[in-house]
Amino acid sequence: MLTFASLLVLAAPSTLSVPAQSAPNLAEWAADRDARMAWWRDARFGMFVHFGLYSPAGGTWDGKVYPQHYAEWIQHWAAVPCAEYARQMKPLFQPAPGFADAWAELAADAGMRYAVMTSKHHDGFTLFNSKQPYSLGNDVAGGTNISPAGRDVAREFADAMRARGLRPGFYYSLLDWQHPDAYEMALPAYPKPTHSRDHAKYKAYMRGHVEELLTDYGELATIWFDYSDPTRQGEAWGASDLLGLLRARQPKILVNNRLYFGLENKLGDYGTPEKYVPPTGLPGMDWEVNHTLNESYGFSAHDAHWKDTAAVVRLLCDIVSKGGNLLLNIGPDAQGRVPAEAQRALRGVGAWMRVNGEAIYGTQASPFARLPWGRATRKGRTLYLLVFDWPLDGLLRVPVQGELKSIALLGAPDALFAVEESSPTTGMLLSLLEEPADKACSVLRLDFADDPRALPFAVVPASDGALTLLPHDAALTGPELRVEQVGAVEDVRYNLGYWLDASAFAAWPVGLEEARTYRVVADIACKDESAGSKMSLACGSSRIEFDVPATGAWQQYRELELGALDLPAGRSEIALRALKKTGEAVVNVRSLRLEPR
Repeated sequence: MLTFASLLVLAAPSTLSVPAQSAPNLAEWAADRDARMAWWRDARFGMFVHFGLYSPAGGTWDGKVYPQHYAEWIQHWAAVPCAEYARQMKPLFQPAPGFADAWAELAADAGMRYAVMTSKHHDGFTLFNSKQPYSLGNDVAGGTNISPAGRDVAREFADAMRARGLRPGFYYSLLDWQHPDAYEMALPAYPKPTHSRDHAKYKAYMRGHVEELLTDYGELATIWFDYSDPTRQGEAWGASDLLGLLRARQPKILVNNRLYFGLENKLGDYGTPEKYVPPTGLPGMDWEVNHTLNESYGFSAHDAHWKDTAAVVRLLCDIVSKGGNLLLNIGPDAQGRVPAEAQRALRGVGAWMRVNGEAIYGTQASPFARLPWGRATRKGRTLYLLVFDWPLDGLLRVPVQGELKSIALLGAPDALFAVEESSPTTGMLLSLLEEPADKACSVLRLDFADDPRALPFAVVPASDGALTLLPHDAALTGPELRVEQVGAVEDVRYNLGYWLDASAFAAWPVGLEEARTYRVVADIACKDESAGSKMSLACGSSRIEFDVPATGAWQQYRELELGALDLPAGRSEIALRALKKTGEAVVNVRSLRLEPR
């Protein structure tokens, strides 16, 4: 998995231009992309499988537990030379007969529509029976093929998935920690030979592997490459040749964007944000979040941070409501057994999907920028309201207008609802049942006579009455001021930053049922040398002024209570402005929280 990125690079959108060598093949991919992507856009939910020589280790080496994320990196964490890693792990990698059938049954039961398995991870070992000379035998590890004698793990996986109606695909790591001609990266930690490397040979080796996957394992859903950095991307991997090969062998196949740097670059069929959900999705492109059921991708015997059914359901709803897919990972052990906690969560998701799947499959992104009580999806003239926080008073505000034909609670077709009011300013107020149909997420289906019209976005109170003003919800005016993305993989955070000009300002639209006074708490950061700028937060005639304190660094945040702000009923605007700038920038702002007094 791309955990390399969490150590070396930021998961920022790529700004690189299309390399000239790749342009013709990328243009061919774009020409029929919509037709190839149709099934993927309908599927929305897939299974990721990390399985390999790291699985027997389970995050432990020679009796020592390595708590780092992720267990598939145990060879690096424990600094184990390739030969020793192979010597100890190969005899222990023994997938039980029927392991892939159990995976396929679990995926189908969970409501997944496709599955992607690691065919080669960074350690260089292959779960398919490669005929490449280095895979058949080498001086480093004896050979890269690790399927038990007379078997082919990749074939068993692909056949089992197809038998259960799922589309199979393969992950393939562009990195290789053992091949003598692979690019030498900053990791892993074990001793590396100092010989010169012929990267052309390694690229030919990779191409041979990819051709075998394309020709020996039937029709594939996708090839999921991993990974690139700013100096090794595109033609460093022979991207134009690989794209041409994919096109020639399997013209319907999909390819992700990791032949190039940047998890959100557009040089592939879909982007791949990892273990985080972009706050506003990735407009203008298809994307898929790869996530895990605990913290590790590979099997970890000590990682007990399991997501339960409710967490997975809400994660899936969040991603799909923003137009993306969820590729959710399982990390089987050396015998291919899926941990009981993972099975329990996925079977719970499947039960939810059997009732509510129409709100996920084949839907489009929500027409609403943000909802305080949950998420939404859309299918033509139908809106699906994915309600996480069922209103205690039984009243649900939906910022939409249109002629409503019917309301139904999925799973409870006889439940009765009413529209208490419909306002051009605040939308519809629905009267609901006292209890939710599902504690994780209840789904209301709203059918309209014509296209429903979402009202202009406004931040509204959450169930606790508080307003949270986030970077992506603000309208930004003036030079330089922007939403800044910091961190990589699951550590991605966002803030208003680059406040280099005092004339810039941020404004949030808010909507309230009644006038109220709020206590305001800001989550801000400022480098010590730039502290002292003066700012104001205002809504109409109500105004707070404050000085920006030193917090240590631009990404070292602290909460600062600003004072009280009066907000009127109806729609209004809260503006954050700089009155005076004293240093290189004014402030970084992660959020403003307004709590009712």
